[in-house]
Amino acid sequence: MVPPIPICSQFFQPHTLITIPFFNNNTISSIKQINPSILTTHSFSVTNSSIKKTTNNQLVDFKDKTTRFPIKNLVQNITSLSSSKTKIEMLQILEKNASEFQTISDFNNLLMALWIAQKSELCATMFTKLSSFHLVPDSCTYSIMIRCHCQKNEVEEAKRVLFTVLENGFVPDSTTITVLINSLCKRGKVKKAMEVFEFMERKGFKISVQQHNCLLKGLSYVGKIEEALEILMNMKKTNFGVDVYSYTAVMNGLCKVGRSDDAMDLLNEVVEIGLIPNVVTFNILIQGYSIEGRPMEGVGVLKMMKKYECVPDYISYNTVLHGLLKWNEIDEAFEVYKEMVEIGFDVDFRMMRTLVRRLCKRSWEEKALLEDAYEVFEKMKERVLVVDKRTIEVMVEACCRGEKFDEALVNLNDMVRWGYSVKAIAFEKVIVGLCGQGRVEEAVSTLFLLHANGGIGDLVSYDVLVNELNAHGRVFCASVLFGFALKQGVVLVPNKELQVEKWS
Repeated sequence: MVPPIPICSQFFQPHTLITIPFFNNNTISSIKQINPSILTTHSFSVTNSSIKKTTNNQLVDFKDKTTRFPIKNLVQNITSLSSSKTKIEMLQILEKNASEFQTISDFNNLLMALWIAQKSELCATMFTKLSSFHLVPDSCTYSIMIRCHCQKNEVEEAKRVLFTVLENGFVPDSTTITVLINSLCKRGKVKKAMEVFEFMERKGFKISVQQHNCLLKGLSYVGKIEEALEILMNMKKTNFGVDVYSYTAVMNGLCKVGRSDDAMDLLNEVVEIGLIPNVVTFNILIQGYSIEGRPMEGVGVLKMMKKYECVPDYISYNTVLHGLLKWNEIDEAFEVYKEMVEIGFDVDFRMMRTLVRRLCKRSWEEKALLEDAYEVFEKMKERVLVVDKRTIEVMVEACCRGEKFDEALVNLNDMVRWGYSVKAIAFEKVIVGLCGQGRVEEAVSTLFLLHANGGIGDLVSYDVLVNELNAHGRVFCASVLFGFALKQGVVLVPNKELQVEKWS
């Protein structure tokens, strides 16, 4: 059986299946140096089938082949060409090696090297020159060309090649057919993918579970979830088999159309039949509940993962936290945040900002939440050099309401240090609060900090300060501050004590 498609955390992301069947270890090592991201090995053999095979070329004895045909050097020559080189110049370099093409296997090596080097146009051009080397294409040649067309996003042409070679008795390997079906489904051409299925079945070709999974993913992508469910049920009844990726694809489709409960039923079925759900399976369900406005169910799925010994990843926690914040489940959001910090995950900064603001506003009524808000806020300050102005203002206000004026004053100084334009309203709350605690010296210093940075104290700030200075018997200071307020254009109405000192 062909190994499963590489899915896991990339299950619903675009990917390409690569087959490198005929390179020795030195060659593969060389190609990895050129482009290490494209190597994923799978089998590449002529598939057993009732269809008559017209070639027995199995591309074996790789070391002898690579010795006779210096594929490693050729790959390096191809990839070292600058982008300014034209296709004609590339062909000239390749044609210098024409004497090395003694068999179709040698030519296949060349085509595969070009494809791996992502020179699809050049690969297609060389294929048209096959007859000039007096060679006849075999099943492997056509398999490479199908992949080449998929790489060029020419899926219709790839499908046409497949139909043609099958009509002529050739059988491309199963992985190549999976590549084609997957390419069609990724582009939303599920009907075309179904045509490939039906054609292969008519030709007696056994459709693998991986190819079914590609189709399930494609149907879910275009919203044809009922058809996907029907195929899944048929897979369970027939000898095609079914794996966790089959269920995951359909669950994804269900969650996208708001049927997360049905997706949960499938998850329970996965466990019942002895399959092991992976982190992607659970993450899809968490995302579904979040979209439907049911974030607490997402928290339940997170706990379920631990029950089934599936370790939640960053996406699991991040999705749960996002849902909880979106639907204003702040208490639970803070608990998930703390768990992420304990594990060592870097929480998304935007979500930390949202969490701080929501906790601050809640702290106006629930004072105990202020400590939680400040904990997250301090973590934000550790992560970045500058915190956004609005978050600081909300934090200052919450500190003032919670009578944490020292913390409020620290944050006001941070605003000034970071170059934010200061607003009198934030300073006013701190000044009034400090005066209420009898800390008039610090209150006056806060007012001067405001003025030193281009702000102007408001009527309330001056009035409270003048009255507090009078109350402490510091009438002269109150008079000076009164005059300073007039100079700034703030008109105060003096109280009786101040009138005596000023006008007597």
